[in-house]
Amino acid sequence: MHPYATDSDERNKVLLWLASLSICMSWLLHVFFQKINFTPPWWSDIPSFVGFYEMLLFFFDKWLWKISLIRKMGLVKVPNLSGKWDGTVLSSYKHHETQIKATIDIYQTWTKIKIKLSTDSSVSYSQTASVLIASPDAVILSYDYSNEPVSKAVKTMNSHRGMARHNYIVNKEKETLDGNYFTGRGRTTFGSLFFVRVSYE
Repeated sequence: MHPYATDSDERNKVLLWLASLSICMSWLLHVFFQKINFTPPWWSDIPSFVGFYEMLLFFFDKWLWKISLIRKMGLVKVPNLSGKWDGTVLSSYKHHETQIKATIDIYQTWTKIKIKLSTDSSVSYSQTASVLIASPDAVILSYDYSNEPVSKAVKTMNSHRGMARHNYIVNKEKETLDGNYFTGRGRTTFGSLFFVRVSYE
């Protein structure tokens, strides 16, 4: 997984919130030791402010950011895109006439993401990504990727780099990623992408 950028201001707010909570936890631990008249030995590793902060950040990054209550409080605005998405690709290679079945697997934490797009002929992995929430119409997921053909791919298909951009749209019935892509040297194709979420991670 790799870090991803976002235009949400939540990261500064959450880190400040976690730091404040870590200070409180450190103070409460200190008060508890005073109450029981206990002084930790010099060689023991008693959690300090930094220890509590690292622990809270780990749990928040992995799991807590997905909790609906955290989102209702407004602490997290970046959507949870992790899971499996099934859909199709329309490519200029086939004159936008043939729908190519594809699957996107997204692995995401609060600060990192990995996007894998698979077809019968190749597999792509994201290298960098951004999740932008300020657009009035939809959340935008964009990323650049590296693509590797599988052994049965046509001979004209080479390893290449590319860019993809999706609009993440939620309605009452489904969540979709609707977008487009283009590739660089070694392929020079472009096309459209449409995916529907079928499962969560």
